[in-house]
Amino acid sequence: MKRKLAGFMAVVMAAATVISGCSGGSSNTTASGAGKAENGSGKEIQMTFPTYLAGENVGAVFFLPEVERFNQKYAGKYKLVIEEVPQAQYAEKIKQLAQQNKLPAIVHSPGSGGIDLQWFKNVVLANGMAYDLTKFADSNPEIKKNWIDESIDYCTVDGKLICKPLSVLKPVGMYYNNTMYQPEKAVKDMNLDEFIESIGDNKIAFQTAENAWTTGLLLTALIANQEGGEQYLAQFVDDKLYDYTDEKILTATTILQELLQKNASANTIGAAYADAANAFMSKSAALICNGSWMASDFDEKAADKWSNGFTGEEVTSDIYPGNIAIANPKVYGEFWIANTASDEEKELAEAFFAFRDSKEEIEQLVLTEGGVAPKLEYSDEFLKKQAENRILSQLAESMDGKTRYTASIFDVMPASVADTEFGKLLPKLADGTLSPEEFCTQLTQKAAEAKNET
Repeated sequence: MKRKLAGFMAVVMAAATVISGCSGGSSNTTASGAGKAENGSGKEIQMTFPTYLAGENVGAVFFLPEVERFNQKYAGKYKLVIEEVPQAQYAEKIKQLAQQNKLPAIVHSPGSGGIDLQWFKNVVLANGMAYDLTKFADSNPEIKKNWIDESIDYCTVDGKLICKPLSVLKPVGMYYNNTMYQPEKAVKDMNLDEFIESIGDNKIAFQTAENAWTTGLLLTALIANQEGGEQYLAQFVDDKLYDYTDEKILTATTILQELLQKNASANTIGAAYADAANAFMSKSAALICNGSWMASDFDEKAADKWSNGFTGEEVTSDIYPGNIAIANPKVYGEFWIANTASDEEKELAEAFFAFRDSKEEIEQLVLTEGGVAPKLEYSDEFLKKQAENRILSQLAESMDGKTRYTASIFDVMPASVADTEFGKLLPKLADGTLSPEEFCTQLTQKAAEAKNET
């Protein structure tokens, strides 16, 4: 119990976020669509799984080896074949397959891969496309007990468990190079004015391409630092935010513009996630906003990503000024199973879900990407290994009983705004073509367009 409580108080995350900040590479040549499951007479059930957690996507570091471990464990019985889909193309692919009634058996949940909540509700749930996982949960109590309560509640719609709930929450904070940026106290212990002043002329690894992930995280922290900011964002997680002219967002956007104009790394305009990460790991920027999964980039094994004298030992992790962490466990979990899947495909998908949420896999995920499994009682071996990772331990310890948690700006934006339009407008905010008021007005217009298209 002490271990559970300590873990729960130590870290909370933004699921959303989920790895949504880093796009994958090009598709491979494996079969598309739902794949073909084989069954009968001892034949192996084989199924294609389209996913963006492949290629150069940061999530592939853990996910692909996990799929391989699953295939090895069930060799001759089950086999998942990964079809790599670039993150920017995943949502459109899934929508087209849904129209053709050819959904893959396993689909990423809304809030990931660009799949918007409105489409999921209006198309998937309204048409009963999601397979009910209630029986799976009840028949696997050792798996169900690892699921986070808030996630179970959110994934239960009209008495049906329509998505696999979360077992792990991953913190989204920030990292800084302690040889370049040397604050007098922890960032979490500063107020917003102190933080901005402390930055001085140091550069921040912003991005404007893809979904402008690192930039959106800082904007989230700026909004949350306004009076009532985290409560303001929280109320729009379900139904999304369509008006960005509120004073809290306008004030935060004004600060963001000042930081973009004074502290943006040289490659900010047009920068994708990989460019922002490179700016930080080449000492072209002293700060970057990102989740716990980036910690693996600071390990000696990832030294091929470093340049200009950068080393992982120079990195300090923290959360945001005002003692704020970005966290939103109220999401539709990680995956759902399409009702159109065959019985064999459903069997394989459920086996993979049970494998992924086993004690061993949960602990490995936390060790690889960071975060906390609040319902799991950790093994002694896990606790020993976790303590060996300075960055992740530091990030966990930065959170305390007074930490405030906020949903991110990406959690409240319609998917098309979060994934594309927000980033498209940022260069104009940075060069002054758009004032903060005009930027917020145009965001509002783009959100209205997204609402009309839903």
